Amino acid sequence: MNSDDVMVKIGSLTKSFGHIKALDNMNLDIKKGELLGIIGPNGAGKTTAIRIICCILQPNSGEVMVGGYSIYNDQIKIKSMIGYLPEEPNLYERFKARNLLKYFGELYGVPKNQLDGRIDELLELVGMSERAEDRINTFSKGLRQRIGIARALIHDPELIIFDEPTMGLDPATSRTVRNFIKELKGDKTVILCTHYMDEADLLCDRVAILNQGRIRDIGTPKTLKEQVHGDIILKVKVHQPQKIDTNRITALNSVEALNLEGNQFLISLNTREDISTIIDVFGSQAYSVNTKEPTLDDVFIQSV
Repeated sequence: MNSDDVMVKIGSLTKSFGHIKALDNMNLDIKKGELLGIIGPNGAGKTTAIRIICCILQPNSGEVMVGGYSIYNDQIKIKSMIGYLPEEPNLYERFKARNLLKYFGELYGVPKNQLDGRIDELLELVGMSERAEDRINTFSKGLRQRIGIARALIHDPELIIFDEPTMGLDPATSRTVRNFIKELKGDKTVILCTHYMDEADLLCDRVAILNQGRIRDIGTPKTLKEQVHGDIILKVKVHQPQKIDTNRITALNSVEALNLEGNQFLISLNTREDISTIIDVFGSQAYSVNTKEPTLDDVFIQSV
């Protein structure tokens, strides 16, 4: 990848908290204009990595470059380039929505002759124009998230970071927030940390799977899903798994992998032609049969 095309370059990044290693020699390049998803279990190091990129935390070792600037030498410049929406936006509750955006706009040095217009534009973007004069403490979690997005965008940053932006939101508000994020694709570089695999699949150009402080896999959602064994996954729940002759199943040409989770068999297939034969093997032991296409959930489980 040409260095001119890279917005964030992370090299050999390590961070420990006491004896706990949150990041372990993490390496990652993020292209300009791409929407990169970072997924991983709790404690994988996602938030630690984000805080280091934002110059909130210092690593033990390694380097992070944002737009060609180093987190060690150019923190003020980097902070001016980033808009960050944490999982719980720290909004000043006594402020009115418009005044909050004006306060942060002034902090970031938005020219005074442009600030009011910028605020109006963002309030309209997040659907909050009619609540501009209402105090933050009157807003629901979903409305606060919208104002949090507007605050993150107030200084027109080159890089925008969302940490679990739809966590705890109702489906309608989640859809609205996702639409905001989708509109930023291409125009801005976006990092999205999420636990929702369908969200990453829907929005992201690439997805990085982070576990135990390291990138375990990275690629487009399509490419990652293609790496999962089989084009079809047959899920069969049985009464007594030990009574199933699995050799008869794995001998079939269409079967790429067979796994047992509790009383459920997961069978990866490259075609549907042997499904009826497989079901015959289970016979009366089977009480639930389903098929599905591979998802990012499958990729995630396989990677971690």
